[in-house]
Amino acid sequence: MKRFFCTFLSLVTMTLPATAQKNTYSLLLHWYPQAQFAGYYYALEKGYYKEQDLNIEILYGTVTLPSTQLIRTGDFDFAILWLSTAMQLRAAKVPVRHLAQTNQSSALLLVSHKGRGVDRLEDFNGKKIGIWSGDFELQPLSLLKRNNIEMQVININNSINLFLRGGIDVCTAMWYNEYHEMLSAGLREEDLNVFRMSEYGMNFPEDGIYAHERLAWNRPGICRKFVEASLRGWMTAFQDVEGTLDILEKACTKAGVPFSRAHQRWMLNCFRELLIHPRTGKIETVLPVKAYDFVGSVLLERNFIKSIPPYETFTATL
Repeated sequence: MKRFFCTFLSLVTMTLPATAQKNTYSLLLHWYPQAQFAGYYYALEKGYYKEQDLNIEILYGTVTLPSTQLIRTGDFDFAILWLSTAMQLRAAKVPVRHLAQTNQSSALLLVSHKGRGVDRLEDFNGKKIGIWSGDFELQPLSLLKRNNIEMQVININNSINLFLRGGIDVCTAMWYNEYHEMLSAGLREEDLNVFRMSEYGMNFPEDGIYAHERLAWNRPGICRKFVEASLRGWMTAFQDVEGTLDILEKACTKAGVPFSRAHQRWMLNCFRELLIHPRTGKIETVLPVKAYDFVGSVLLERNFIKSIPPYETFTATL
């Protein structure tokens, strides 16, 4: 993946600040092109941003150059961030403002094999668990602590290989990504125990739309237009599955990353369920104060922040 480093740097270099080009703004994603960001790629491809008189350039973080590194420099306009990540940035005085909470539910799972002595949460005690570092460790480790469970924690660096080979008893996975990789590797859903963080009192709202604080203050109308076009992109992307997959394939090819139509289809279907509210049929974008405070409490508990940023200064009014 290191070969993408220079490509990303060149993209960043060519992106002028918003004030240098009329209505030209960058959107910084926190990972390579994939269906997790389908709505933004769809909105760009179909001209929804241009209809709002916005010229949007999509950039993305990589393994070697995380999006948070660029955000800390202040060289961004819009960004997609997990809530827990954004709260840490805000606590560190980085000028990010929350515009819309597109994903209200956590897609993080703990997965184990059935019939191997780890069928219930209380069975985890003394077993081996594979966890990714950073924000991904917050929910699993807090869950274990709150249930007085002690496990041998092994950093697996976003890989499921150790789980597939039986080297660990429990593995973290994103429902839309690594869980499908497990199934693609030959495991069957009926042979797996799935512990959803959202069902064990550890729900974290994940992806949200953020803006540089200066942009949110000075041009709230621009921010509102960006959010509206992005939400339209998401809703139509879900309706036009094959067209969306074509757009994603194009983006992946341009970025030089592998593309699996079956995997991206799975991911898009997962995000339809994650983003669209079952009762309203819409993407609800208000960040609940209760959810915000809960994520903040876990960040404090794990010593990721020293204090919770005030909700009023974290969110922007559009």
